[in-house]
Amino acid sequence: MNAVEYCLLHGLGVSGPDHPAILCAEESLTYGALATRVGQFGAGLRNAGVNAGDRVVLLMIDTPDMVALHLAAMAVGAVSVALSNRATVEDLAQALAVVQPVAVVVDAEFVDAAAKAVALSAPHAQLLRRDRELYAWKAGPAAALAPTPRGPADPAFWVMTSGTTGQPKAVEHRHGNVGICADYYREVLDTTSADRTFATSRLHFAYSLGNMFGTLRLGATNVLLERWATAPTVDATMQRFKPTLVLSVPAVYHRLLDEGLARTPAFREVRWYVSAGERMPPQIWNAWEQAGGHPILDGLGCSELVYMVIGNTPGSRRPGSSGRAMPGVELRIVDDAGAVLAEPGKAGRLEVRMPSVCAGYRDATGNPADPPQRPADRFRPDGWFATGDEYTQDADGFYHHRGRSGDMLRVSGIWVAPSEIEDALAGIASIAETAAVLGESALGLAEIVLYVVPASGADRDAAIAAARERLAQVLPPYKLPRRFAAAADLPRTATGKLQRHKLRERLRDPH
Repeated sequence: MNAVEYCLLHGLGVSGPDHPAILCAEESLTYGALATRVGQFGAGLRNAGVNAGDRVVLLMIDTPDMVALHLAAMAVGAVSVALSNRATVEDLAQALAVVQPVAVVVDAEFVDAAAKAVALSAPHAQLLRRDRELYAWKAGPAAALAPTPRGPADPAFWVMTSGTTGQPKAVEHRHGNVGICADYYREVLDTTSADRTFATSRLHFAYSLGNMFGTLRLGATNVLLERWATAPTVDATMQRFKPTLVLSVPAVYHRLLDEGLARTPAFREVRWYVSAGERMPPQIWNAWEQAGGHPILDGLGCSELVYMVIGNTPGSRRPGSSGRAMPGVELRIVDDAGAVLAEPGKAGRLEVRMPSVCAGYRDATGNPADPPQRPADRFRPDGWFATGDEYTQDADGFYHHRGRSGDMLRVSGIWVAPSEIEDALAGIASIAETAAVLGESALGLAEIVLYVVPASGADRDAAIAAARERLAQVLPPYKLPRRFAAAADLPRTATGKLQRHKLRERLRDPH
């Protein structure tokens, strides 16, 4: 099988060549036009020397060209890897060291950063520009889309993540992982080819990528937002394209509420709203339903699984919960020893068994020709996968998220390593030490909190001001702490290890 045959060509057969496949402010494509473009891009990649198993990196805004290139790479048997277009040169270089790509395809605005990262970590990779090579491929003759036959266990796409270690790694997904891509949409949301799905997250996230596969499989229409979601850009997209299903994250729903958009006709006409990426605070859940007349169906997915694992449904929902197991998904909660906790209310670690579990991880130390890494603490011999999430299950079967195992910070679905923040403050004379932890805003949204210990004799306000200034200079906005707190010292073990859990407890009970 080939994932492109399973999704795009099946959707083409369902809806026909004239049905819209992608609606986008820059350009819209029918299923027939998308298939043609995928064929053209596939021929271009082959002519550029891309072979089965090679990695192709995408550093682009979310346009129909990016979707077509994603599919074209998989169609020729290569591995598609999308990177965040907000990544720094250092971030890109670290990712390229993991991926070891044959080609890096970029939009013109990212050429300088990509060229520097390629020189540092992937000097043998070709740098292909959308405004040159891709435009030339589009202007060339039509090429038949004939996907290269692949086995279900062959790699199809990688999703970059920093996981629980803070070090970049790739999650490897196989062609067979798309086999359940439409189940959630068809069985839970009753999606048909007449629907228009709009995911506000970028296509380098598994959340949006899974939506793309599922939408194509059903012959439905995917609504694209080229750049990162803001209240005005989401509103403009809603007004123009009238999606029937919207998939987003709590922080975006919060911004839309603040702007009063949930009450407007374009938002009230949506059939279902879905949220993932982080826990949906009940305050936002309830406020959205009161304002717009439609609930938000909160759920859980992750890069290693692609699709929704736990979810609230139209007929079964509970504010504050992640919902129940989705179709084709088995769930269990285990203790530290691996024993299953069957009693309601017992907190433990969530494990999942489903057909789309990833093949494993890739990092900069490995050889892409070798099998991916499958750490024993995540991949069980009997097919269960440990997500790294702490959960409880109530007496009615609803699962409730309690946070992440370990100390990584996750805000709006994006992982941030505490060390990235803390290391950036080294050398400031007024600061003795710092610690970043995950807290909650007054509305219950996840936010990064930075504890600052002033140096001896330094003013606490001056130390915090110095931290704010330095971080604003060296970190992208999504990694910046939202709260700063001065501390006399940081809690540590007898051997000197920082006890972040005590700082999190301090946030919950400042007294």
